[in-house]
Amino acid sequence: MAGHAGSRPIYIRRSTVDVFTRRRRRQKAASRAGSEMVGYPAVETILHGMPRREQVIDPHVGQLSLPSLQSPEFKTSLWLSLGRLLTWFRVLVSVMLGNLFDLLLRRDNIPRRAVRLRMALEHAGGTFVKLGQQAAMRIDLLPWAYCVELSKMLDRMSSFPAEQALKAVERTIHQPWQEIFEVFDPKPIGSASIACVYQATLKDGTKVVVKVRRPGIAELFMADLQVLDWIAGIAEFLTFLRPGFTRNLRVDLRAILMEELDFRREGHFQDAFRRNARKSGRNFFTAPRVYFELSGDEVLVQEFVSGLWLWEVIAAVEQKDPKGLALIRELNIDPAVVARRILWATFWSMDENVFFHADPHPANILIRPDNEVTFIDFGSCGSFNFQQRFALEQIVLSMRKQDAEAMVRASLNLMEPFPPTDVPALAKGLQGEFLRVLHTFNTPAEYTEYWERTTARLWLVLIRAARKFNLPMNLQVLRMIRATLLYDSIVLRLDHQLDRYEEYAQFMNDRAELVKLRWRDSLRDNSGDGFFLNLQEMGRSLDDLMIRAQTTLGKPIINFGSTVDKWIFATSVFSRMAGRILFVTLLAIIVVNIQHYFKGEAITILNSMSAVFQNRLYQLFLVAALALNLSHILFRFRERDVANDTRF
Repeated sequence: MAGHAGSRPIYIRRSTVDVFTRRRRRQKAASRAGSEMVGYPAVETILHGMPRREQVIDPHVGQLSLPSLQSPEFKTSLWLSLGRLLTWFRVLVSVMLGNLFDLLLRRDNIPRRAVRLRMALEHAGGTFVKLGQQAAMRIDLLPWAYCVELSKMLDRMSSFPAEQALKAVERTIHQPWQEIFEVFDPKPIGSASIACVYQATLKDGTKVVVKVRRPGIAELFMADLQVLDWIAGIAEFLTFLRPGFTRNLRVDLRAILMEELDFRREGHFQDAFRRNARKSGRNFFTAPRVYFELSGDEVLVQEFVSGLWLWEVIAAVEQKDPKGLALIRELNIDPAVVARRILWATFWSMDENVFFHADPHPANILIRPDNEVTFIDFGSCGSFNFQQRFALEQIVLSMRKQDAEAMVRASLNLMEPFPPTDVPALAKGLQGEFLRVLHTFNTPAEYTEYWERTTARLWLVLIRAARKFNLPMNLQVLRMIRATLLYDSIVLRLDHQLDRYEEYAQFMNDRAELVKLRWRDSLRDNSGDGFFLNLQEMGRSLDDLMIRAQTTLGKPIINFGSTVDKWIFATSVFSRMAGRILFVTLLAIIVVNIQHYFKGEAITILNSMSAVFQNRLYQLFLVAALALNLSHILFRFRERDVANDTRF
């Protein structure tokens, strides 16, 4: 008997087939007779029950289920958004009428407008305060005076009932709050636009801080963001703003607000900062411990930290208050030491850590005895990729070496990716501005004010260049600029003689020592395999460096097709406009013919076209369509995409 397995035949002996056939027949016969033949037991003797372990655990408990990997999502209703639209309208009207009144009295200026906007937002309260604070970070879009004024907004609001806070706690811990807390103070120690902060004591006597999100604040944020989308859409449609101009702003604002509403994310950032700070080789800065077993999306329980707020230390130093200075000395706090430690922690978080604290205002930093610095409120954090970290490091080192050309190269790397733009003109303008900045930094500290020696002028050069060349700024870079300006202001107010660049050089030396110690420990603790793994990691780093260099050298400097792109855009806009006008015209002619048909009147095509063209409503439509499309084209042609404009 032959078969096929692949391409080779298989031969089976006939005697073997006969043996199988006879065995099957004997088994069937034994089963029918209920007897047992020699060597072939009956089926009943095989199929019978056996002892087994009793199932004491519910099998549904061990079923596989994928965890949720998404952040909490919030929704709002149309009616709530419409109600918030009226509030927005009231705020806008009050600001516009105030500006008009100043204009009539001939006292209108940008600082007065900025103050009026801040006061209107603070008076409206709620999400307007948070929106104003986040808008202050957009120094690439708003005038500098507005950003400075909006950064002064006070995030203080009336508290909500403690009963609501306790209900949120019970929803988080899934048990009565009395079983967790020995004491819970119903009067909050802090009341901001997003949350209220309470102090409490756990059953074991540990004093903690309980941060509870405001009821309904997430839905209110979503409603205000919806209104902002409506207003921006109308402004861009009517070409008051360039189409797409506010898109990045609104996307970034939404992301920032959603981050601050997610307390679980904030707790993870705070815990990571605390653990990484312990590994930094310095024990003078930290963050409070987070109790994750008691925390959730709307509740964050953390260690209670006592000390002086940084703003109290600054006030005592600047006002030379005797009581404040005496308290500082009693706690063994030296403002100059505190300034240098804050700056060291800043350099470490931006150069070494995975992320940095992006909102380091004096109410988010506590100073404990012996100059220990504690950072709180990690709702806003930023992070850099390798290229951005390297660019920032090169900017600082080049500024210390007085090398304006190297500062330009590093700044261009920091601002990438570029849309079609004139990079040589951008570089030339940056170099001229950086030379003027370097002249100021050469002035001795005793002849300058502290704010003249911050990095504000450096970052303003980048912001002005971004505005002039219509370059979008990366959100993380904007966070870094805002955080750096806050850090610089804080440390220089504590110590007017501090040299930021000398401190950065010292930090680089410290980091080199830390790297040396890590390598020494790695070689001592690991076997030979560990040493070769380190060599392999070095090889990967070199490969990455070569790839980055190849990518950088391969980038075109100027996009010569930008002008062609503009004309293609204009042609596309006009073709779409012509198609829409033709469609509306044909529709109007059909309507005119239908009207005359029902009236029993005959009309020619030429007469119906003449009636349409003479219609006032149709003429208004033509004017509006032409004006809107021309505005879109003019916005596109005003963008600096040409290489012949070298003015800065």
